[in-house]
Amino acid sequence: MAAAQAAASPEEMFCGEAMALFLPEPEGTPAPNIELTNFQYMSPDDRCGRNIQHDELMKLHARIKPVAATAFGDSQASFGVMVRYTLTPDKPATFDMQVRDAPDSETPRLTRFYNDSAALHDFHSSSGTVYVVFHYTVSPSAAATPPHEG
Repeated sequence: MAAAQAAASPEEMFCGEAMALFLPEPEGTPAPNIELTNFQYMSPDDRCGRNIQHDELMKLHARIKPVAATAFGDSQASFGVMVRYTLTPDKPATFDMQVRDAPDSETPRLTRFYNDSAALHDFHSSSGTVYVVFHYTVSPSAAATPPHEG
């Protein structure tokens, strides 16, 4: 392990498994009831993630944000959705999705989100493989919550 650390550049010594991006409000928020809790990327080919341009990450975020808002903006439940795009320089991006704690009533919204997100495939790394992850926490929409009588 010491030999591997000695071979690493000073910059690489500070690189981690994944690089997180922080977006200030409201830039990261697709809708009032949807929180972007994690936006990160990592590459098994470059620990420091230099094989993806920041502009490409932001274009992907700009394209998935309205997809999330349209699908989940009027949600009536609380759940989590994590998506991962796999980017390469020469192939269309691939898409995976995991859902946590979503009731069956959210299946149509999740299906729409999955289909629309999977269609975002024109994103690429500059070299090697890069994984880009978006993790959303969805809460019941204020518009979807019936007014309190009292």
